[in-house]
Amino acid sequence: MAMKSLGEILKRQMKQTAGWKHVEASIVVEKTNEVLQEFFGVESKRFAQAVYFKDRTISITCLSSVMAQEIRLNEKKLIPAINNKLGGQTVEKIRYLA
Repeated sequence: MAMKSLGEILKRQMKQTAGWKHVEASIVVEKTNEVLQEFFGVESKRFAQAVYFKDRTISITCLSSVMAQEIRLNEKKLIPAINNKLGGQTVEKIRYLA
């Protein structure tokens, strides 16, 4: 039987705890907001922000219907960009909140 490093064991155990899910959700929200600013500029945060992440779905609140439409049109580019920042297939879907 192969020996596993302490880092591997801790990483696996952390992902199973409820606290880690909250940390992961916060990271996903933060990285999504970064991607939105990269795609649409710094001013975009006035009109759209990621607010929470659950069940592989990132929820974005939009104060502008134009911004919501822009995000919807670019969804196929945004999801891979978010996942690229996170280093894995974390986000599968975007949900829009008006």
